[in-house]
Amino acid sequence: MRSDGAWINLRKLAAIDLAFGSKVIIAEFAAGALICGALGILVLVQRESFTELVLGVYLIGLSTNYVPMLIYAIGITTNKSTRAELGQELTDEPRVMAKYRRQSLLLLVPFLVPMLALSQKHKKLWHHTDRVEP
Repeated sequence: MRSDGAWINLRKLAAIDLAFGSKVIIAEFAAGALICGALGILVLVQRESFTELVLGVYLIGLSTNYVPMLIYAIGITTNKSTRAELGQELTDEPRVMAKYRRQSLLLLVPFLVPMLALSQKHKKLWHHTDRVEP
């Protein structure tokens, strides 16, 4: 676990995809959000069983995971800050790739990434306001 208590940094997870040759990562995140969401809605609309209900909700949950990742990737690309996001971690590429490859499996847990993104944003804002002197 990192010193700030976070066990995953979603911005770095997006940055690692951008840093190591994935020129289509923004399209991948956008397609993940749109296609999974559309398929989830389609399955829910045409469902005939409980299994299809679960599948539809799962696909919508997957699509919500890609939204924060897409936002982070667009921000990082716009600011041209891919290398800055990763900092010194790029000195040991095999270790970094293995670490973030494992963490990217969290994208398969529906609704988890937006909850983590909101939590990390809240912590960042909370810690920032803690340091402000009156």
